[in-house]
Amino acid sequence: MKFLRILPCIGVALVLAACADGGGESGSTGPGALGPPLLEAVHANRAPLVALDGRLHVGADVGAPDGGLARVSDHGAVPVSHGILQDGVGAGRLIDYLEADTEALAMADPDGMDEQLLSEGLFLRFGMTPPTVRVAEGTPAELVDEAVRAVQAINAALPRDWQLGFVPAAVPSHAPFPPEGEILITFADEADWPFQGDAPDDGNVGVAESNFAIEPTGDPAMPFTFQIVGGRIWVDPSQTAGLERPGVIAHEIIHLLGRNHVDPARFPGTIMVAGGSEELTAHILHPLDRAALLAVYGVLDPGVAPGGVADALGPWSDSSLHVRGALHLPDGEIAFGAALANGLSQPWATGPAPDSTPADNAALSGSALWHGRLLGLTPDAETVAGAADLTVDLTALTGRLDFSGLEHWPADAAPGAAGTGIAWRDGALSYPVALRGNTFASTGGHAGTVTGAFFGAAHEGMGGTLQRDDLSAGFGGRVEVGEPG
Repeated sequence: MKFLRILPCIGVALVLAACADGGGESGSTGPGALGPPLLEAVHANRAPLVALDGRLHVGADVGAPDGGLARVSDHGAVPVSHGILQDGVGAGRLIDYLEADTEALAMADPDGMDEQLLSEGLFLRFGMTPPTVRVAEGTPAELVDEAVRAVQAINAALPRDWQLGFVPAAVPSHAPFPPEGEILITFADEADWPFQGDAPDDGNVGVAESNFAIEPTGDPAMPFTFQIVGGRIWVDPSQTAGLERPGVIAHEIIHLLGRNHVDPARFPGTIMVAGGSEELTAHILHPLDRAALLAVYGVLDPGVAPGGVADALGPWSDSSLHVRGALHLPDGEIAFGAALANGLSQPWATGPAPDSTPADNAALSGSALWHGRLLGLTPDAETVAGAADLTVDLTALTGRLDFSGLEHWPADAAPGAAGTGIAWRDGALSYPVALRGNTFASTGGHAGTVTGAFFGAAHEGMGGTLQRDDLSAGFGGRVEVGEPG
């Protein structure tokens, strides 16, 4: 195995020289509304939770719009919609993007790379197992939060068996190059980046250094495998703020996952353009970014040659199967559900942001119950539905989320009325949860991860996502019972 360390600024062109102007603080939810609390490394395995103009969105940015699907049944107070939307990135566009990515690497002509390899093109990815992310010691909580949110956004687009890790153990900012399988993120002024004579030009916001491994295969058609096996990221936090910085962090991580800069005139809807995309989003990634991550790590063979991407991609679709439910609150709608496209099922939920935390809401002292519905999709396109009940002890800030009466309908079939399906597995799932600010998350219970938030100015609603290997589901509910303290 041969290792090459390549400074992207002089080789593989993995430098983000500048970002577009920020579009507002990433935690902004609107006047009076409360955003999510700061995240820590241990929260990286949870679904993204994004503040959007007075609303909170849990999960990937894949929700079906109101009225976009046919209403197929009613589950109590929840109208259920189901169907297919042409809302994804088509195969032609994705192939163009991935081929342009390999062309960008070839044109970079990095020092130390085999000339024959470059002439034939390289399709880069990170090893065979996902990396673990760390931050340098002394990183402020606000920057840890942004790094975790970047990882959450990337993980929401990746297959369930290829999720990035994030460990809380920090390492010195000028530590030796990370070992194989790790990515170290250091936030520091550009003047303190340790590149010495090989320093990038002034004015860089972020840079990624990669370690590569080259191994012979014995196959004349593809004589070598060439993969990234570790990396280090430097970000200057003084040069970016608001929506920009999580995008900068994600941009550099995705460089270490193998993607390069592409022409912004051809591909404006991606964060992987030099200088940063002008189309900022609080969800961090754009549809093309998410499609490329899924294709590279969920569909394409690790050894695929650039010229073979079209054949290896197979029957890639630009359409998604959706299931959606909704509940009304005084200050807006709670919506929730899941979307399935190209083998990846993604849950989501959204609702109006609260004005305070549940702990500060005197009307909820003692205990409270929220009752609602779960709607989701299996990897085999079966719709799953059931009751969702969240019981919370407002003194201990703990509770339990129970899903009961779980039933399913055949693959691709619209779900009927409640009670008309077939029992799904044991028909019930249960998760102890802990509250943190205006959010909650599972702390044990059945397999899977629950990420949730409270909705409505006075916490009249709740919702979130359940992510399991066999089910991706959104859920929502309204407060039913409150006991005085």
